[in-house]
Amino acid sequence: MKRRVGGLETEFGLVCVRADGTRALEPEAAARELFAPVVAMGRSSNVFLRNAARLYLDVGSHPEFATAECDDWWELVAQDRAGERILADLVTSANERLAASGEDARIHLLKNNVDSAGNAFGSHENYLVDRRGEFTRLPRYLLPFLVTRQIVTGAGGIVLDRAEDAAPDAPGRARFVFSRRSDHMWEAVSSATTRTRPIINTRDEPHGDPTRFRRLHVIVGDSTMSEVSTHLRFATTDLVLRAIESGRALPELALADDIAAIRTVSRDLTGRDPLPLTGGGTTTALEVQQRWLDHVADLADEPEQEVLETWQKALDAVATGDRSWAALHLDWAIKERLVEQVAARRGVGLEDPAIERLDLAYHDIDPGTGLFSRLRARGLAPSVLPEERIEEAGTTAPATTRAHLRGQVVTAAQAAGVDHVVDWTSFRLTRPGAMPVQVLDPFTTSHEGVDALLAEIRALGAPSSDAPPA
Repeated sequence: MKRRVGGLETEFGLVCVRADGTRALEPEAAARELFAPVVAMGRSSNVFLRNAARLYLDVGSHPEFATAECDDWWELVAQDRAGERILADLVTSANERLAASGEDARIHLLKNNVDSAGNAFGSHENYLVDRRGEFTRLPRYLLPFLVTRQIVTGAGGIVLDRAEDAAPDAPGRARFVFSRRSDHMWEAVSSATTRTRPIINTRDEPHGDPTRFRRLHVIVGDSTMSEVSTHLRFATTDLVLRAIESGRALPELALADDIAAIRTVSRDLTGRDPLPLTGGGTTTALEVQQRWLDHVADLADEPEQEVLETWQKALDAVATGDRSWAALHLDWAIKERLVEQVAARRGVGLEDPAIERLDLAYHDIDPGTGLFSRLRARGLAPSVLPEERIEEAGTTAPATTRAHLRGQVVTAAQAAGVDHVVDWTSFRLTRPGAMPVQVLDPFTTSHEGVDALLAEIRALGAPSSDAPPA
């Protein structure tokens, strides 16, 4: 599939604290305060926006932003960044209301994957694949890539490793890892998402014509702050999927134990620890990633050469230990540098609370106080997309997918004050006798039924001829 639609669902951690750092509001109460303007706008905490993205409260009071369908990965990054802005604006508004009411409370939203209590929440990638393809064949080739992809696109972080026979209160060994998310994976492939969290989720919800399409749901990835890291997550995976779909011979790199391997890779900052293969022998994270990069090189068109070059730079940073490029572009390396600097300056170990606070601050999406935003402003983190593109993505749907139609419907209905309901595949008005318009092709950008619906919305929103002039 040369042209592929994809999307990103990001759950945000939420905390509400007093000035002294103690908890002020429980997550449920803080979430209600945060989403008050959303509920006032759409009479629900689950709404689609003018840019065709979905904003809602997920299980556990996690605010979630799901981008619209994108067929360009930089457009997806723009949508992801716009989602941060939308939620950051909600945070600002909520904190102003709390301050005005005299509350000693401030809400923070964190774009990370693990909270201070060790609970995990997701950053889920979606890729459109052909229903006629062998979906059961995908994991054989895709899993080794996904298990080792963290050495390129991981968010980095600190874990505490305790010996299996250690007492419950015994101190663990703190170490920096490529991905904290890796420790929360329990199966390679499963239809579950939380109970036994898998690398690939097989729940069959295509959000399109079920006779033509299937949705590949990848839930192993880290939430990433760096535009470069987010882009690489999708662009490299798309190239690997294209190779698998091509029918040509593929690298045989199936791992003997994907879950054991993903934990090994996360802790091996050299990328060279041996990973047992199902057919005997071993490989390494670096070898798996390099084999795939080399294999897909001839599938990349001219604009995608930059993807290959960036991917190679990321692998070179791991292979050589030279972080000079990576520490300005990739989340795990940016964070690794920060952790090393703070630990050295304060003379503390990685288990010190100051390091945990640093990690949380890195993922705070507040544009004024969030650590990553401050690094970006100082040129110590990447800023690839122009500001106007991110701003546009906050109000305008992607023009080359079905999202364009959804965005038109939501924009027109909100402007006309017409009650409506939309989801990924259908749009309708909430009035007696209204029939939904269903659009099952994610690549469609024009539709007669949607045109008729838009005309109806405009007619309903037009002033009556008997009404006095405004």
